Amino acid sequence: MTERVGTAAASWSRLTAAVADQVVVTAVEGVHRAVSDSVYRWLGPLGRPVQRYTDAVSAGAYRAVRLGLRGAGEVAAAACQFPHGRAAATADGEATPTASPPPSRAAIKARAIAQGVLSPELLSVAPAFEEELSLRYPGRSGPVAPEELAAAVPMAGPHLVVFVHGLVDTEQVWFPTDERAVCLPAAVEASGATPLLVRYATGRTIERNGRDLDAAMEAVVTSWPVPLASLTLVGHSMGGLLARAACAAAVARGARWLDRLGDLLYLGTPHLGSWLEKVANVTSWTLRRTSRHAAPIGALLDGRSQGIKDLRFGTTETAAWPEGRVDGLLTGRPVDAPWLVGARHHLVVGRLHPHSGHPLNAVLGDALVRSSSATGVGRWRRIEGTGPARVTTVDASHVRLPRDAEVASVLSAVLAERRRAG
Repeated sequence: MTERVGTAAASWSRLTAAVADQVVVTAVEGVHRAVSDSVYRWLGPLGRPVQRYTDAVSAGAYRAVRLGLRGAGEVAAAACQFPHGRAAATADGEATPTASPPPSRAAIKARAIAQGVLSPELLSVAPAFEEELSLRYPGRSGPVAPEELAAAVPMAGPHLVVFVHGLVDTEQVWFPTDERAVCLPAAVEASGATPLLVRYATGRTIERNGRDLDAAMEAVVTSWPVPLASLTLVGHSMGGLLARAACAAAVARGARWLDRLGDLLYLGTPHLGSWLEKVANVTSWTLRRTSRHAAPIGALLDGRSQGIKDLRFGTTETAAWPEGRVDGLLTGRPVDAPWLVGARHHLVVGRLHPHSGHPLNAVLGDALVRSSSATGVGRWRRIEGTGPARVTTVDASHVRLPRDAEVASVLSAVLAERRRAG
């Protein structure tokens, strides 16, 4: 509806103003103040009277800029909402609601990026961006409630495959955008199984999203239109950690859906963490500790979401974070829980170069996750279990894994083996 379009546009206006105010202006003011302090410290006592004056002037200028940004955001938000709250008049004078087109793929992606990167404090100014974990079915717009599954999934079968996307993505990541890619949900349907997709706000903690996924899976298994023989979870990147967090929550409360869970596929999942988040943590910590001039930039980097910070070590439990030290140097390392007993685990590892021994693969892995993390076997850490997980290496980068032909073959083989097993 157009009201929702206006609300979304208003939220973007307020969020843009908030980012400019709390992130950009704060960083610029911090650097400015650090440089100014250094200059007046060099001048000594003679510069203090001047510093008090210039500090007062600059503080007033930054306050004015902030007020201007907030005001501009509110004015733009009001302008976005005003025309959309009115109905269109027909020729006979009667008011009719105006229809609005669905959001574009780019708009959905932009919203997912904002939800995945920005802190909750920033997102609080954009209520339209508040989104709970929801279920989706290919070809149907909007979320599907568990009680609507019978009507929304007319071809529901006894074998269900649930896809969980990764950071700053949505369920759209599973659908190809070029001719070289394949559609994994379509491959699932061709295998005789039924696909179901998950969307969630990736900036929230993995533990919270995992609990939400646990509740959603319980509702799906309870409401599935036909007797469910097997359930398969496919998680890309952070989505694989979400699957593990959901399983841990399900075990803790004795959930029934685990009885149907047969296989878990992890596509480039950072079980031991992502090297990129570790670099971001070390960089921000170093900037804050080594230079007053660079400290505001370090604080700006620390403003990334908790969901991203959970990727530092593949943290699926909030208790792994020390009190008040989320942004400490390489904090957040968890006690690694073993692979879930009773299910088969399939680890799909991407790589940038087709030759396994190439230095590029050793340094960057699939661009974001190294093979040691994707397999859960590192030099100092290891995901233990009752049996070995199956590892498959494919020639695909991290972003290509959800639409890769080799991955589709692995998934089809897993489903065929599951059907044969009954």
